[in-house]
Amino acid sequence: MANKTVNYKCPSCGGPLHFDSASGKLKCDYCLSVYKPDEIAEMYGDKGKGKQQVEFDQEAEADVMSRKEDEITVGGKWDASTIPADWGEDSANMVAYSCPSCGGEILAEASTAATSCPYCGNPTIIESKLSGSMRPQYIIPFKLDQKAAAAAYQKFCKKRVLLPKTFSSNSTIEKLRGIYVPFWLFDSNVSGDYSFLGENSSTHREGDYIVTRRSQFSIRRSVDVGFRFIPTDASRNMPDDLMDSLEPYDYSQMTQFSTSYLPGYLADRSDVSIDESSDRAKTRAVESAQNIAFMDARKGPYASVLPYGSRVSFSKGEVHYALLPVYILKVGWNGKNYLYAMNGQTGKFVGDLPVDKGRFMGLFGGISAALFVLFYILVQFILSGF
Repeated sequence: MANKTVNYKCPSCGGPLHFDSASGKLKCDYCLSVYKPDEIAEMYGDKGKGKQQVEFDQEAEADVMSRKEDEITVGGKWDASTIPADWGEDSANMVAYSCPSCGGEILAEASTAATSCPYCGNPTIIESKLSGSMRPQYIIPFKLDQKAAAAAYQKFCKKRVLLPKTFSSNSTIEKLRGIYVPFWLFDSNVSGDYSFLGENSSTHREGDYIVTRRSQFSIRRSVDVGFRFIPTDASRNMPDDLMDSLEPYDYSQMTQFSTSYLPGYLADRSDVSIDESSDRAKTRAVESAQNIAFMDARKGPYASVLPYGSRVSFSKGEVHYALLPVYILKVGWNGKNYLYAMNGQTGKFVGDLPVDKGRFMGLFGGISAALFVLFYILVQFILSGF
């Protein structure tokens, strides 16, 4: 139950003051003057002349006044001891290709011929024996074929109002390859104490004033959650945002790695280290834990809930190395190349389509004209006295 306290009129203009949770001070809605709560209390003393009452939780006020920055403590070390240091006997059946143009490196089963770089399209790639590369632990096999990827692209283009008319008919899929993309999968644990400010408010008129009565509450939530297989792609050639957009994968279908899944496909070689990827994994885990606490706080009887402090402990766990299935499509249109990707397990398709500026302006103009007509009719209706 909120404890009752008081909020006074502004000494400058006489307007009502309210407690501003962001600054921890009393603020006037009219002249925007700002005061410390103890300054106002001292000015008016205990008599409370001319004051307007407002409710807020005094414990919440104390927390806001002493608010600190979010604190994150990181403990432990990433454990990559279970990842094989090399391919062992499997290296005899593997071939490594490197592109002198973009620097991309891909792997393939010896019977799979790579005639060009899947990233930049350079037709000249250098073949060599596989060496000095960690062996993946896990793999999610391709579930969909190239025909499904081509069909997904056509479906992706349909019903796009702003897509140039000639794009679907004149664009050509120049490259469509199935590639196993390397991913680091991080295990971690997040334990945190989160503070939130909940607020309810009501407004009523008192004479010439509109008075807002606020109740503010201090909300605390504790979260202790473990995360398994937080994915971050380990290839510099793959745009991170594109790979993130292909999630989620169904890890229940992930199996122990075997070269028997590779014939007919390429596999990218990991060139982003665990340390380089770990910050992304940590950010995703910490933000997910905070969201769990926030959503639980939102279940309370509050009109609004705002986060304003946390103490979080992030513990590093085991790291796994896996290959995940991705179809890469390079589409040529009007002398430009557009990159698309499809999740080879679920069929999720992502990428940016070009926009016809003429159709965009026409659509915008049509909407503006329709709104103007509606506004004109409304004005005439009002002027006619209904």
